[in-house]
Amino acid sequence: MRFGIHSNETRDIDYVTAIELSHFLIAQGSVPVFDDSMASTPLSGIDGVEFGDFKDVDIIVSIGGDGTFLSVISKYRCLKKPFIGINKGSIGFLTEVSANDYKDAFVLILEGRYSLFKRMQLKAELFDKDGNLKCSDICLNDVSVLRGDKPHITRLTLYVDNERVEKFYGDGIVIATPTGSTAYTLAAGGPLAMPDMDVILVTPLCPHTLQNMSYVINPSSVVEVHLGTFETVPIICPDGRQFPNIEQNDVLRISRYEDSINTVSLNLTGFFQNVKRKILARGSFYEDGKE
Repeated sequence: MRFGIHSNETRDIDYVTAIELSHFLIAQGSVPVFDDSMASTPLSGIDGVEFGDFKDVDIIVSIGGDGTFLSVISKYRCLKKPFIGINKGSIGFLTEVSANDYKDAFVLILEGRYSLFKRMQLKAELFDKDGNLKCSDICLNDVSVLRGDKPHITRLTLYVDNERVEKFYGDGIVIATPTGSTAYTLAAGGPLAMPDMDVILVTPLCPHTLQNMSYVINPSSVVEVHLGTFETVPIICPDGRQFPNIEQNDVLRISRYEDSINTVSLNLTGFFQNVKRKILARGSFYEDGKE
């Protein structure tokens, strides 16, 4: 098999895991492939490593945390390859493989003992008040609309399929996929959704109301967030990236993206047990002072 590998040096210090993984894969008769930008790293001294694009690889591997995994998907989603992550971050939800036992995981992959998980994605488009498209992006996790750099209440109006749902006063709103239900949405008190479901989740952030509820929306629906006027420019982030030039009366439109992302699943634990384990591990991670 051919594996396209992206390593985040800020997590994988000196590319230690990338180097070890390369030696392991070569010993198994597989080919590790890195982007041309990695040709000046210590990886270039390994006999059997290739450099180039990922068009002919079987699986794309991310080494880092969830942020690295999302950025790798953003860069290579057009290739329509399956993705898997080796976790070097703070107990990530998306990076299925532990950095301590990745060899066992790749043995399973090389033996074909894995399945592919199809995950829905969202398309986020920002329009100005005259309906002109300003920018767009695709995301696997979520799109968040957040208050700006001053603690002013953000006023947002939610529409679903052109029907006015509610006006929110608070810190913002998160529109998520089931994959993103374990991310910002979870921290905001939103529902957990199994990652193979097809729904859109809308969760307000610290709403200044007497009730705080999330909305579970049909995946074929179109969600719009109208910004209206504001004192402080809000922030719009699809999968942690940031839309530029936010203006008053802009409209954020979110819909299901036509293509799904396939991630490799080793079927080691059930979804809810995995969430519980990750949450407990994350608490220990921070208590131990690892970040």
